[in-house]
Amino acid sequence: MTDALRTPKMTEAEIDELRALREGYHVTDAFLVRLATHFVQAEVDGVLNPARHLADHLGVQRQTVLTYMRMARRRGFVAKNRP
Repeated sequence: MTDALRTPKMTEAEIDELRALREGYHVTDAFLVRLATHFVQAEVDGVLNPARHLADHLGVQRQTVLTYMRMARRRGFVAKNRP
């Protein structure tokens, strides 16, 4: 398996944008939309664990990213998982 399948294809500018949108304690819709976009794209690209990679970029725990993704689904920014 190549490294491309292990890490999301994100530029430093995209990472910086996510960090900037996450500033403060309030989780904004703009942050959730951008995070969900990167998460879903990473899944499409075959990244094995997008939550871990995004957590590393944001300086949070993997579970926090999964919580953000649940929030994004609840707000309708991502389609809910289907069996």
